[in-house]
Amino acid sequence: MHATSRFGKTNFHNTTASLVFSLISFAFLIFLTSLTTACSGASAQGSSPNSNSSSQAAQLKLSLPPAQATVGVPYNAVTSVSGGSGSYSFSISSGGLPPGLVLNSQTGSITGTPTTPGTYNFVTSVSSTSPEYAGAMVGREPVQFSHQPTVSASASAHITVSSKSGSGSLSISPNPANLISQAQQQFTAQLSGTADTAVSWSATEGTISASGLFTAPKVSSSTTVTVTATSTSNSTSHATATVTVNAPANLAINTSSLPAATAGTPYSSSLSASGGTTPYQWSVSAGALPSGLSLQAATGAITGTTVFSGSYPFTAKVTDAGGQSSTQAFTFTVSSGSASGYDGPAQLPLVYIQTAMADTPAPGNTISVNAGGDLQSALNSASCGDTIQLQQGATFTGVYTFPAKSCDSSHWIIVRTSASDSALPAEGSRLTPCYAGVSSLPGRPAFNCTSTKNVLAKLIMPNVGSGPIVFASGAGYYRLIGLEVTRPTGGGSVTALSSIASGGTAGNIILDRMWLHGTAHDDTTRGVDLGSSTYFSVIDSFFTDFHCVSITGACTDSQSISGGLGSFTMGPYKISDNFLEASGENMLFGGGAATVAPTDIEVTRNHFYKPLIWMQGQSGFVGGSNGNPFVVKNLFELKNAQRVLIDSNIMEYSWGGFSQVGFAILITPKNQSTGGGGNDCPSCEVTDVTIRYGTISHVAAGMQIANGLSDNGGIASAGERYSIHDIIVDDINGNSYNGPGELAQVSMGVGSPVLSSVTINHVTAFPPSTLFIVGDEVTPNPKMSNFIFTNSIVNAGAYPVWSSGSGGKANCAYHNSPATTFNACFSSYSMTSSAMIAVPSNSPTSSWPAGNFFPASATAVQFVNYNGGNGGDYHLQPTSPYKNAGSDGKDLGADVDAIDSAIAGVQ
Repeated sequence: MHATSRFGKTNFHNTTASLVFSLISFAFLIFLTSLTTACSGASAQGSSPNSNSSSQAAQLKLSLPPAQATVGVPYNAVTSVSGGSGSYSFSISSGGLPPGLVLNSQTGSITGTPTTPGTYNFVTSVSSTSPEYAGAMVGREPVQFSHQPTVSASASAHITVSSKSGSGSLSISPNPANLISQAQQQFTAQLSGTADTAVSWSATEGTISASGLFTAPKVSSSTTVTVTATSTSNSTSHATATVTVNAPANLAINTSSLPAATAGTPYSSSLSASGGTTPYQWSVSAGALPSGLSLQAATGAITGTTVFSGSYPFTAKVTDAGGQSSTQAFTFTVSSGSASGYDGPAQLPLVYIQTAMADTPAPGNTISVNAGGDLQSALNSASCGDTIQLQQGATFTGVYTFPAKSCDSSHWIIVRTSASDSALPAEGSRLTPCYAGVSSLPGRPAFNCTSTKNVLAKLIMPNVGSGPIVFASGAGYYRLIGLEVTRPTGGGSVTALSSIASGGTAGNIILDRMWLHGTAHDDTTRGVDLGSSTYFSVIDSFFTDFHCVSITGACTDSQSISGGLGSFTMGPYKISDNFLEASGENMLFGGGAATVAPTDIEVTRNHFYKPLIWMQGQSGFVGGSNGNPFVVKNLFELKNAQRVLIDSNIMEYSWGGFSQVGFAILITPKNQSTGGGGNDCPSCEVTDVTIRYGTISHVAAGMQIANGLSDNGGIASAGERYSIHDIIVDDINGNSYNGPGELAQVSMGVGSPVLSSVTINHVTAFPPSTLFIVGDEVTPNPKMSNFIFTNSIVNAGAYPVWSSGSGGKANCAYHNSPATTFNACFSSYSMTSSAMIAVPSNSPTSSWPAGNFFPASATAVQFVNYNGGNGGDYHLQPTSPYKNAGSDGKDLGADVDAIDSAIAGVQ
């Protein structure tokens, strides 16, 4: 039977099926060809156009995104496509986009903000899904495929992320610049249009640091230098500055005369210079300033307090950075004023040691001792007036005895590093561990090294005992300069790094610009044991790591410097401009057997310090190697001393533990018991002590002023005449530092010598708990006498005047009431013209002696910045009611300006 089409034509079934199959095969072959071409790896841009309309539809063309991007700058680009039809789907088939960028799979957009520079390679793929037609007719009807073929393409691309913007600009300031030879100038580069503003620096002459600090070359005529800054992310981006370097004018001291000083009054003036190349260094090249005054090497300031009147010729020397120097002769005059050799009730030292290099001439030969050489032989063979130079950087291990020789004040023996004077701190300036190549020590104040080149010679103790420095009996006229003195790690206890031979005497010794130190964990009892010495000075030096380990240690009491024990004349002593660190007492006079008291002791411009990392529980805690803490006591203690001046010092950190409760200063004459049951020091006394123009901070308590008996009942001979004035005591914190939180204890034990003539005047202090702890078992004791507290500003504390507790009701301070206590405990006293801040209800204003002030708070005092009583600015504002309110017409509280001047450069 024949089939008839709807067009009226006859088609055989087999013929029609064959035709349709042929057309489908042909179309499918075209599709496969197109797909193969698209997937062959050839880019869309490289494909040849096909005249067949279905092939053109299937051919995709990709347009790649921009290849440049910038860190921190938003990026937005589209991977566009042509060819194909219908919807597209985009993906990254290999590699990856830069961090911060993402691809939108539907639109092909790449967006985001790049975060990391670099070049990132990746392959972008796109696919298109749409109906396809064969382009053939069956009769008059097109034939449509029953499936929808997918067409895809891919292309390799990359994006480079730069740290700079192509539109960024670089400039240098200042430009131009004018400098003198070897002067310094800080340059600054400004790089805009990029998040990466780092630059590198270079200069055609001179030097320039990584931070842009330029040091001009040394020139004798005008020279032009080019300074260049180059972007580190784009070496083609740079800028220059023109520097004109001129030969320096001649260096000269401009000051022609100095204002006169007044004995007993703080002094401050300055020398000035011009020309040469800054920075300048100042020194005294001949003569000397009167003791108590010093010339600051870096600033030319002359500050301090002297007790001497008269005329003092000296020559000032200024040296510039280029090595030029200039000198100027002066006659410094000190008028007597009202000075009588006393500060209040206390007699000042009668003898002061002059320690300028000009005062210790060594006109003889120079003996060089190189590494591995025999130092002891050099010491033995040296003649008076010789200088022994030890090779800088070398180590000499042994116990070295400095022998007695017949030297005199015109022929000293100097033992020093071979490094030049210019490599050391200038005379009168403190040496730090920087000069031994050590830039910092944990828990200590910053050294601020300008260089860490090791220019010292090292003496090291080989074993236990005392050494490496021992002065033989009769030794004298030695000056040691620029030495590091220490001990090995481990190996037992070292008693003293420097000492006098047992039972001997020595005198006229100066330790100058030295670093004496123990090790981090070992028992090192003391740095300098003064023994029975006279005219001994320790100046401009640095002491660290003197401590005794608690419970298991071989010692129990450590000091940087100790003295006051012996049966021969002791003193005068000068301890000036040192960093003093020890766990026991940073400095101690007395505490053992003696038959005489050391006299005429000058302690000025020192920084007393205990690292807080020695306190258990603190971050970075350091103790003995077994973890036990060190035995911590106080900062300064006198048990046997006469005529002591403690002036212009900074004292920091003391906390309670073991036998002490965190006082900074103890003035406690003692006939010390050493366990034998006898009286070891019946002649011990502490008399005529002046403490002034300094600061005490970060302590559990301020001062203990007490006369008492030794443990075996021994009685000291005297404890009296103390003058304490112009002292700031802040951050008294009993909770943080494990102690009573008081300003001072004033007390006397039964049978002890009468405590008398104590004056506390113009003090600023902020005890949180107690102003004064007072104690005296009046029966059978006599009363204490002549106590004066005046012109001060202090926190009253929660328990202002309180009993020491001993003796119960027999204690004169039993009633814990200010006026009642002072009337009962002192045969004579004066407590007037002071401001007690925030007196509590247990001590109302009516319970205090008359003539005082009672501000409700520190705010009412009107300090410039109270700062919670910790590191504030304690000047009074002009509107303070306590301006000029003192009995002497001065501001209440400490003279802050005088203190600032006195301690300038001490820390």
